[in-house]
Amino acid sequence: MSDNTAKYNKRRPRITRLHWRLFVPLVTLLWLIIAISFGYSVSHEKQRQKYNLDNRLLNVNNTVIDAYNRGVDLQSTVDFIRLFTDNTTLAPLRITVYDRDDNMVADNPEATILLRDSVGNIDTDLLTLMRENSNTASDIRYGDETFMVCAKMSPDSMIYSLAALPYEGVVTDFLSADPTRWLVIILLGLFASVIAFFSVGAMCRNVYALRDFADDIADDRLPDNIYTTRFSNDELGDVSRHLLTLYRDKIHAEQEKIHHEHQIAMNISHELNTPVSIIKGYIDSVVGDPEMPPEMRHKFLTRIQQNTDRLASLVADVSMVMRLADGNATVKDCSVINFRQLTERLAEDIAQGHIAEGMTFTCNVPADCLVYAHESLLLNALLNLTYNAARHSGGTRISLDWVGERDGYQVFTFADDGTGVDDKHLGRLFDLFYRVDTGRSRKNGGSGLGLPLVQRIIIAMGGEITVSNLPTGGLSFTFTLPTPQL
Repeated sequence: MSDNTAKYNKRRPRITRLHWRLFVPLVTLLWLIIAISFGYSVSHEKQRQKYNLDNRLLNVNNTVIDAYNRGVDLQSTVDFIRLFTDNTTLAPLRITVYDRDDNMVADNPEATILLRDSVGNIDTDLLTLMRENSNTASDIRYGDETFMVCAKMSPDSMIYSLAALPYEGVVTDFLSADPTRWLVIILLGLFASVIAFFSVGAMCRNVYALRDFADDIADDRLPDNIYTTRFSNDELGDVSRHLLTLYRDKIHAEQEKIHHEHQIAMNISHELNTPVSIIKGYIDSVVGDPEMPPEMRHKFLTRIQQNTDRLASLVADVSMVMRLADGNATVKDCSVINFRQLTERLAEDIAQGHIAEGMTFTCNVPADCLVYAHESLLLNALLNLTYNAARHSGGTRISLDWVGERDGYQVFTFADDGTGVDDKHLGRLFDLFYRVDTGRSRKNGGSGLGLPLVQRIIIAMGGEITVSNLPTGGLSFTFTLPTPQL
């Protein structure tokens, strides 16, 4: 990443709106879950503890009723129970025994459960509880306090035992949650919030990096290495890196395409301008000198004709290259061609046209070698390879050989025994208007379109072509053509 991008990342706030928008709902939900879970736990624990007290009150009443059944003095029994429950959770226990006429039979004087108030009005809640004999404690408001009261009637319905606990002191402590539990829950919630904060930050890191990357693009600061952008080391980070890699490659490809097209336009303009300038110069000379000698006029007109032919050939080559540009075009009207017969025709054209003067052309192709291609375009491509070898190789021999059939394609090599080229030029031999030696190529009549045209013809017919230097010297072009589906 560039220095400007690094400085921008340092200025970017660590906590953003996205971070808060994710963190606040998450931590709120987290605390809500903790609160509900803790509330349920406390409520459940309180119910369990209350059920425990309920059973203990019921046991007190059962002890009183059992003493009554055995004829034991009830007051002594009540006193014993009170003595036994001192210093326990039942320390504030109140026990009162009434007969069926609502007369008090026994009680603990410090805490009597009275059925009637000071003016003689009966407590209907207590009376109802006694008559129901449900053996289950109920919460009853008695005076200014609330009590847990349990009533039990003897089997002969002669007495009622009332056991009650006020919601105060040790009873309240017994039913309350342990304060330590609150502290643990709060610490747990805080710890979970911190974890959530940093987890959200890790999730947002990819978004921050994407935003930084977008800002880099907007400021024309596209990073050279996508892995310097701060993405997290997880699946989301991998996806983000992959997307940005694709985008960067697309931008680079578009920039390269624009540069390439600009270079092509400049080269075409330059190539066309040369013969046009020569033609114009000779025409101006002929027109400007009416008294020019006939032999000089004939010489100038001959030069004009030569450069006009060169210009026409150049325009035709450029037109064909553009129609087959980038290998996206496909050739129509392909047919099954006997490649051996085509090479025999090529050898005749080379000999009759004196295309490769001073070089020997040999061919090694089976008689039954068939390819699916466009005959005239394929012959044009082979002639261009021959022109290239004859003009630039400096060798004495050209060979066209069949290598074999592979994966539905016929494989061939076209080679010369010349000097070859430096390895640094191999990757650009198929570029439009590229010349290994500009001065020599112009002297030999090369326009830099021959090999690009060969490549586009082969690709447009469904094949491929590569070039390499031979160990013994010279260039070797390996190309493939589809085998007919018979």
